[in-house]
Amino acid sequence: MAEDRERIETSEKTPKVAETRQPKVLLLYASAGAGHRSACSAIQQAMHELYPGAYVKMVDILDYMPKFIAYLYSRGYLFVASRYPMLWYFIYESGSDLAKFRPSGFWHRLFWKSALGPLFNFLRYERPDHIISTHFLSSWAAGNYKWKYDINCKVSMVVTDYGVHPVWITPGQDYVFVATEQLGAELTPFSRFLSTDKIIPTGIPIHPSFGRKKDIGLLREKFKIEPDRHTILILGGMFGSKNIKDILYWLSECRARLQLIIVAGQHYPIGESIKDRLIERDIRYQVFGYIDFMDELMAVADLVITKAGALTISECLARGLPLVIFRPYPGQEVRNCDYFLEQGVAVRIDQLSGICFKIDKILGDPDQLRAMKERALQIAQPDSALKISRILLDLPC
Repeated sequence: MAEDRERIETSEKTPKVAETRQPKVLLLYASAGAGHRSACSAIQQAMHELYPGAYVKMVDILDYMPKFIAYLYSRGYLFVASRYPMLWYFIYESGSDLAKFRPSGFWHRLFWKSALGPLFNFLRYERPDHIISTHFLSSWAAGNYKWKYDINCKVSMVVTDYGVHPVWITPGQDYVFVATEQLGAELTPFSRFLSTDKIIPTGIPIHPSFGRKKDIGLLREKFKIEPDRHTILILGGMFGSKNIKDILYWLSECRARLQLIIVAGQHYPIGESIKDRLIERDIRYQVFGYIDFMDELMAVADLVITKAGALTISECLARGLPLVIFRPYPGQEVRNCDYFLEQGVAVRIDQLSGICFKIDKILGDPDQLRAMKERALQIAQPDSALKISRILLDLPC
């Protein structure tokens, strides 16, 4: 009896360890452009770093739509924006005024509830603790799932642009993460429609490698960067082969001594005639297709020629790269571009015949180049994915 009493007293003094269930997180995106998926991937990596045991799964909502609708949705934007920009301008801008926002109508809701029926079944099967969405349609679906099937599920939306369109105002959110304080101010009047007043400016999530310090000397050796030349990174994957050729042709007229790093994506390799022209004008160049070391190329560049996709530009800012934005698509890309022009980290090129004027002016003025780099680093938020993950996992920021 004495032994039993001693055992009981000992067990009472021993602190009890609370059993904790690993959080179950679903990251929803739509593969209509690479940016939404990249943002989810950044959050996934951050969550695994902070909470190695967490269940974090990425889900493309287009996989749960009828194939024909998914195909039109994924290809429609790029096709219309690149081939018929004025049509896309009309589609985007005709309903872009937040002051005229109206909740989606009955037929809109009925269509998407039907089209996304398999997604709702999947979510009911998974029963996640958190749903984080980086696309407005998946945010709408997540909010509907919460209200109809699991009110305890925490639903968060990550706005992946530097300008906001009314389509992002979707109900059922617990958190809304935005790129800038300006976007937070623009969305705050609509907190009732979003179902939350937790609208937090965290930046756009990017892979943590873009914010890490690198040995620039070693990278310059690796990519054979000549120290007496200016290095321009050309992100041509979205330009199309003709635009890449045209950009290279006009760059060959620059007075500055250049070396070019061209990331051409599916348009790799570029034509022999333009290569011959670059050699003739004493311009060094390297051409890559699809790569997984973009952060290293950005680290050795002096400035970048790119489209105005929010994720790509956020990566550039994290590396302190001044932006030369080439013909942004109407709609969200123009709004992204406007923001960076306002911040003093970008110039815009619409006529290629003037590209050398602007590039020579920047590269010929060390003070301007330095100021643009410093400002880019000031507004960059390379730890956005970690900020979002810490907030959602109730970890100290």
